[in-house]
Amino acid sequence: MKHHVTIEVDGAHEVAVVAAALQALLRDALGREHDLQGEAALTVLVTGDERLRELNREHREIDETTDVLSFPADEGDEFPASPAAPDGEPRYLGDIAVSLPEVARKASAAGIDETLELRHVVLHGLLHLLGYDHESDEQAAEMVAREEAVLGTAIHVDREPDRHD
Repeated sequence: MKHHVTIEVDGAHEVAVVAAALQALLRDALGREHDLQGEAALTVLVTGDERLRELNREHREIDETTDVLSFPADEGDEFPASPAAPDGEPRYLGDIAVSLPEVARKASAAGIDETLELRHVVLHGLLHLLGYDHESDEQAAEMVAREEAVLGTAIHVDREPDRHD
């Protein structure tokens, strides 16, 4: 099954992003989701702090930057919704927006590679698109387990899971 992943890079961040690697990561993660039937599609925007701050302010009423935001296409629907769009196109899961500078700061603070942290936040965003959350300890543990199944345990060493995305 082929999943459709579009990576958009905003301006100056183009050099720092390996789009093919992110696409492979997301396709692999989508392939692991047993509840996801049929083909799926999503878009990832890699940009800077100002754009993420703007999106965070518009959609969450929080006037600060963040590392990743997810915008599920079927917000409010019970997952899994219909596996494909009515016209036979892949089911559009939604959009993920990432601030590359914030990812770099978080990687530095955690003492891990920026590329690994980028992969981590993009995967985290995908899990939100698939209906996972981390509002409770049980939900957070499920997300951590799914992230570590794809990326290994190094992504969570010496840090608490986020509860604000």
